[in-house]
Amino acid sequence: MMLRHSLPLLLYTRLTLLSSLLLPASPFTTTTIRSSMSMMSSVKSSKKVAILGGGISGLSTASQLLSRHKQSQQPYELEVTVFDTGRLRPGGRCSSRLVGDKSPIKNPQQPQRRACDDAGLDGTGSNSDGNNMTPSNIHKALLANSEGNNNSMARVLNTVGPIDHAAQIISVPKLSNNSGGGGSGGGMDQFQKQVDEWLKSNVLETFPEGSVCELLDSNTKLKLEPLQGEMFYGKGGMGNIPLVMRDYCLSFNGFGENYTGQSFRIAQDVWVSPSNGVKYIGNNGSTNEDEPQWELRAGNKSLGKYHNLVIAHNGKCADRIMSRTPATEFHSLLRTKFAPYVPQWGGREMTLNSIYSLVFAIKSDNASPISKVISNLRTQNNDVYTIMIKNEPSLRLLSSNTLKHHHGQNPNSESNIEIYTLLSSPQFGKQFKGPQENLPLDLQEKVVMKMLSSLENSLKLQQGDVSNSVVDLKLQLWGAAVPMNTWSSSTLCNKENCGGVDGFVYDATYGVGAAGDWILDPSIAGAWESGRRLADWMLKHHEESDKKNGGEWSVGLPDVTNNSNNREKNGKFVPSRVALESGIGTIPPSPNSSFEFPSLSNDDQSQRRQGEGRGGGRGRGGGRGRGRGGGGGGGRNGRGMNGRSSNRERNSNDRTSQAIS
Repeated sequence: MMLRHSLPLLLYTRLTLLSSLLLPASPFTTTTIRSSMSMMSSVKSSKKVAILGGGISGLSTASQLLSRHKQSQQPYELEVTVFDTGRLRPGGRCSSRLVGDKSPIKNPQQPQRRACDDAGLDGTGSNSDGNNMTPSNIHKALLANSEGNNNSMARVLNTVGPIDHAAQIISVPKLSNNSGGGGSGGGMDQFQKQVDEWLKSNVLETFPEGSVCELLDSNTKLKLEPLQGEMFYGKGGMGNIPLVMRDYCLSFNGFGENYTGQSFRIAQDVWVSPSNGVKYIGNNGSTNEDEPQWELRAGNKSLGKYHNLVIAHNGKCADRIMSRTPATEFHSLLRTKFAPYVPQWGGREMTLNSIYSLVFAIKSDNASPISKVISNLRTQNNDVYTIMIKNEPSLRLLSSNTLKHHHGQNPNSESNIEIYTLLSSPQFGKQFKGPQENLPLDLQEKVVMKMLSSLENSLKLQQGDVSNSVVDLKLQLWGAAVPMNTWSSSTLCNKENCGGVDGFVYDATYGVGAAGDWILDPSIAGAWESGRRLADWMLKHHEESDKKNGGEWSVGLPDVTNNSNNREKNGKFVPSRVALESGIGTIPPSPNSSFEFPSLSNDDQSQRRQGEGRGGGRGRGGGRGRGRGGGGGGGRNGRGMNGRSSNRERNSNDRTSQAIS
């Protein structure tokens, strides 16, 4: 404390910034704070933007806001704050485990964190279909995880890295007529430029030709078939990409003469309360942009007041966070269901799948059973880094972190370790879904053994060849993983003759926007481009607000009237065929595609008919329903002046028919 009071203010703020970059952030501690040296400049009005979510879309929104604001030299100052739930660093699904990463020590006296998407789950579900004899090595590793003993550096997974446990592949997708082009930038040209810059600065590496393959059964024999098209991965781990994006945002924090009107901070391990963490404090939709419109809270702690709010994550938390606000049209798009597929017409709600990620270390003894099989199957000289598993319905991907990230291996050593990431299929994730923050030990054992057994079957190995050689492992459930459909709107196209879709959602009346892969394309590219487009439009709104009425700046909001002819007037959810086929996001098209949409069940047809009677949002009176009901519409517990609506949607959710990229 003596240091703080004895140093001059300038030196202290610079030391604060330096230490924040080197030390992990604690709850409610921001990575950096706007320098008070900016007070030396002339007094300007200020715009404060809060972004909920530190994944690719949130960081893309922040970086574009900061860079565009600096380029345009606006007469107001811009403060951007990102709130991220990640305990160690930002990234969301684009993250990696690094050497020395430690899981939190569980305190039995404190309540365990429970994810929003765990509601109603107890880990038992429909997964009690027999007892598996768990080998002692598997049980020991899982027990260490469950008891919080996984901080020891003696554990293999704590001593080797990086390890990509979620997103595995980056590609630049070609957007279809339903999902791309136009908006405020068109197509994926800007993301292609970003990829080129990342390649030049060694942020990305290109997968060698033939290193990403599909594993097929051909006449009872295994076959590896290389996927075509450019694919990339993060050098130093996929998690290095969001770190580079974060550091770019931090570079706008100037001091003294170097202050140009922008400031950025990021708060790690902060959970904005789903029940009361977001409060609208504006004047009932007033377009007075000089006053803050939103207040954020984490528990009893205020996180500040902001002029604009960006929702850069999805799932039940995003739904609950906005459910008590007056932005009813905006909130209606955040309602989420969980399923491994959607009907061919796209469904009425955002649909996310669930995927298990199993990272395991296996003794190689010069070559593990896995590497031996893959080496014998490869048709080119390059190593095979990643396999899309096509011959086993429980699995989707196997990736070698050892080969991809060049983990050190000693030739002819019997102590070598290979580390793999194994991703389940969405169907498997749904069948064995549990509370993702606190998976019961018996469920973990069952899931691990089934995934390893399925891998042995896929590679035509003997049972136990892989499981008996595992020396360490980590199981994780991505409860809200990859979007199976995307929201497709063309508000800008209708008004400004641009091609394609908007790629973001913005409610100008309340100053709130949304960015993410669920609005454009289920991929890192889709998330990045969605954030860029939203930021451009928000700045344009601030710069040219006098040219249109406030509500006319809104983009992508659904039509929630009772007129069935308008149901798809402003947009609709469309299925992502590539994500549905791969189960893990957009990757280059498979030459062995066999995906077919399931036939419409009675519940599907009923759900689609109900969608035509979509009622008007939350609130009471004036014929507006609570939820999506309205005047007898097919929404969720809707009550309007015409009585209670029919609601079969909840009962049909579970029956309706990205690597996580």
